[in-house]
Amino acid sequence: MTEANRAPSRAGGAVLSARGVEKSYREGGLAVDVLRGADLDVAPGEMVAVVGASGSGKSTLLHVFGGLDAADRGQVIIEGRDVAQLSEVDRGRLRNERLGFIYQFHHLLPEFTALDNVAMPLTIRRHPLSDARASARETLAAVGLGERVLHHPGELSGGERQRTAIARAIVTRPACVLADEPTGNLDRDTARGVFDVFVNLARSSQTAVVIVTHDPEMASRCDRVLRLKDGRLAAA
Repeated sequence: MTEANRAPSRAGGAVLSARGVEKSYREGGLAVDVLRGADLDVAPGEMVAVVGASGSGKSTLLHVFGGLDAADRGQVIIEGRDVAQLSEVDRGRLRNERLGFIYQFHHLLPEFTALDNVAMPLTIRRHPLSDARASARETLAAVGLGERVLHHPGELSGGERQRTAIARAIVTRPACVLADEPTGNLDRDTARGVFDVFVNLARSSQTAVVIVTHDPEMASRCDRVLRLKDGRLAAA
């Protein structure tokens, strides 16, 4: 592992560690190698940006890190637990309790209010509805949407919908957030505002963040910037 891929020394060690991660797909009978030995350590509270050309495998990288897709070879370790060694039930529990996911498109459920969209990860964990809604309300206030909790996604602006998605991702106080182009669908000024919220919340909660972005300005505000090229991560 290169020095650029190693997390800085912080109390508690790495939240996410990847070693020699490989992943390939079959297209037309041929194997296409996407990841060819990706290595990474991310410390609590650290923000790591991943950049790279379109089609370089950045989304695949996040899917493997989050246990949504299985690596062909190598290890992904979340808080000391090897994701590949967990049962499907335990992987699901790990994703729900210790990871947060944010995508370019918010994927909010249109029939639910912002409050109930954000409360959903907690209700899935069988928290009492009143407690889940209280936590969701607090988190929405933290992203500047305290007055919009009862609005449905269709009644929110693009930036408000994405801030709601951020609130949903961090309401469980995850150890690590994986974000795939979270501001890519927003205009420049709105993207800056959303990213400000994202950074402040990650810092205050000491949540580790791996963010895929094509935006050099956003990437430059992270602690480290890595480029995914030829299936491997290296300093950009």
